Amino acid sequence: MIYIEQPPFAPWLGFCEALLACDTVALYDDVPYSDGNFQNRNRIKTAEGPLWLTVPVTRVPGQTIRDTPIAPAFDPDRMLRGIRLAYARTPHVDEALHVLRSALTAGHTWLVDLNTDLVTQIAAALGARVCLRLTSELRVTSNDRTQRLADICTSAGQSVLWAGSGTRQYLDTTTLAQRGVRVVWNDFADRHPTYVQAWPRQGFVSNLSVIDTVCALGWAGTAALLRTGLDAYLPHAANGAAACPAR
Repeated sequence: MIYIEQPPFAPWLGFCEALLACDTVALYDDVPYSDGNFQNRNRIKTAEGPLWLTVPVTRVPGQTIRDTPIAPAFDPDRMLRGIRLAYARTPHVDEALHVLRSALTAGHTWLVDLNTDLVTQIAAALGARVCLRLTSELRVTSNDRTQRLADICTSAGQSVLWAGSGTRQYLDTTTLAQRGVRVVWNDFADRHPTYVQAWPRQGFVSNLSVIDTVCALGWAGTAALLRTGLDAYLPHAANGAAACPAR
């Protein structure tokens, strides 16, 4: 099973579940970069409420995600200090920062490299045996959205697409089926788990970065939370992928 998404920064739990559910996660990096999405930002919870963590980028009209550079203004140490301040009272903040720090401070020039590094570190910390692929490396040439998705699945050697419920409005499941790709909807937003968050008087806030969950539960606790929900929703989906195939 494969999940396809534009490479996210510090992703939410829905993406992290895909790391555990799927044999392959393809990072869709050869599509246009757009502002206001989750490619260079995500939210954490602070004493003042949800706050965006943002990696500043240098914008050029028409550039792809793969060709988007991180702006010189990016200060990873300041970001790490902000996370520590927000989650100082949580039991696993040091555990979370240990994994985040290596990717954030690696000196990456390109956003896709930072996000790929971060996703790789998160997958390892969660115990996910998933094959991460960049779509730019899969040699897919079609300009048709559905055909591209089918080609990505085929190139990655997968025939089941784990699709977010937000794609129901436009995903052409008939054409995908004709190409030998079956769609399984994950509907994660409707079954987002709850846990004891920081700043509980604000109430539970869903759809935050996985940073929030890990600070509360640790990496093993976060993986257990996701696997429990996954086993209830789609039994036997948890991956057991081996190494990625040779490219």
